[in-house]
Amino acid sequence: MLTRTTDKPSAEVLPEAGGGQGSPQTSHNDLTMTMTDATTTNPPATTTPPTPAAMQSRPVILLVDDDPTIRLTVGAYLSGQNFTVLEAATAREALEMVSRQRPQAIILDVVMPDLDGLQTCLQIRECGVQAPILFLSTDSQLETRLRGFAYGGDDYLTKPFNMLELGARIQAILRRHAYVPDIEEILVRGDLSIDVIRRRVIRNGKPIDLTPTEFRILLTMARRPGQVFSRDRLLDELQDEEGYLRNVDPHIARLRAKIEPTPSRPIYVQTVWGEGYKFEYPKLHQS
Repeated sequence: MLTRTTDKPSAEVLPEAGGGQGSPQTSHNDLTMTMTDATTTNPPATTTPPTPAAMQSRPVILLVDDDPTIRLTVGAYLSGQNFTVLEAATAREALEMVSRQRPQAIILDVVMPDLDGLQTCLQIRECGVQAPILFLSTDSQLETRLRGFAYGGDDYLTKPFNMLELGARIQAILRRHAYVPDIEEILVRGDLSIDVIRRRVIRNGKPIDLTPTEFRILLTMARRPGQVFSRDRLLDELQDEEGYLRNVDPHIARLRAKIEPTPSRPIYVQTVWGEGYKFEYPKLHQS
């Protein structure tokens, strides 16, 4: 992960790369600000994590792109516009970062090596994260753009793009989402319905009586399906709950007894041997 905390603004924007009729098709790396412009108008980025005060005073943007040139130029520009920029080079890294940092907005490349941006967006939404997502892509086809919106995206910008337009679009989606809650009030995970506000769980229409500790474990894992949680990580989540045990396994066993159709063969709360636990659930087939 790379965090950019540059304070000097960068307003220089170059003409569109590859502009004009008859010019060769623009490559994936072409932007309207070159790497030289970004690094000379902004000091070098620092890998020092931002302080809590900086995270509160500057909107946090997660920039996800496998191209280091794009991460450098876009990250430098947005840092100069008073954003704190977090960077991820893969979808897996982005999903982990979203769960820890909760950015105010996400810039997401559509084409990535491990998982495409559309599926990544879908998984982010399934985790209950409602931060606005702006797609970046060389694919300008209408079908791809519509799929992006259908999968939970909020805006779509094709490469090459103008830095000023990118900044304006980020400001616009932040304004539109100023009052959107950070989490969903109700998480639907297979047959389970988890009411976050009222702290209630229903399976197949029947309420399930969970203790506060059991609910906290379930909610923590259900927000991040597929992510492996170590026992220590789960215990950290329970520190402010009364009556929790320093061994998380008994809590897991009681939770399984209540939510699993067959507790001895768990579907939802699965053991990852040598690592901890993860939450899974049956998903509808995505066409």
